[in-house]
Amino acid sequence: MADQTDVVEIPTAPEVSEPTMSSYSADDLAKVREQEKAKLYPQMEKMKEELAALKKEREEEAARKAARSAERQAKEAERLAQKQAKKEEQEEKELKFKDLLKKKEQEFAAQLEQERLEREKAFAILEKERQFNELINYRSARLEQERDSIVPELIDLIAGNTQDEIEQSIATLKEKSSSILQSAQAALQSVRQQQKGASVTAPASGPLDNDPSQQSFTPDSLRDMSMADYAKQRAKLLGNAASNRGQGLFG
Repeated sequence: MADQTDVVEIPTAPEVSEPTMSSYSADDLAKVREQEKAKLYPQMEKMKEELAALKKEREEEAARKAARSAERQAKEAERLAQKQAKKEEQEEKELKFKDLLKKKEQEFAAQLEQERLEREKAFAILEKERQFNELINYRSARLEQERDSIVPELIDLIAGNTQDEIEQSIATLKEKSSSILQSAQAALQSVRQQQKGASVTAPASGPLDNDPSQQSFTPDSLRDMSMADYAKQRAKLLGNAASNRGQGLFG
């Protein structure tokens, strides 16, 4: 006889019938709703409080960040303002220094120019004095050479600003002297009487047309000055050197 497996029967749970909505009254439903509300409202209030606290914390954190940012910006603005102020102050100092330096350079350049003009003026006077003395010496030498050719009354009238003018003056005076001698030979006695009553003198050296103290001379005006004008201005230009011939032009 073959083995036969035992079959175990599992008892089934009794069916529980779910209550239907028709089995609850309106009061029961209201109570359930109230109970659910009583459970839900505290959770909602707690969530609201947590949300408010989180919102407040975020707002405070945002405010702190904004405050820190504003503080950083203020410090940065202050730093930039100080930097700009220092830059402007430095630029102002440099500008004042440049202006002062430019003014000093102009004053120094003007001083150098004045000194240059004074040197050129001194050299021009020196050259003019050399020419003057050379012309005086030339006149004196020619006067001695022509003394016998010109009558004594006319000999001192030899003049000129150049050697050529002196030679022209000598030639003119020699002609006049010759004419005088010819007239003297024709009427010797009359000429002698006339010579006794007349005296020929050199031209008087009157005051200058312009006040010498009010005149200023440049190197160019000195170089272009005639010997006659130089002779008039010589005392003023040379000062002590004109009266002290033992010293040089510059002392």
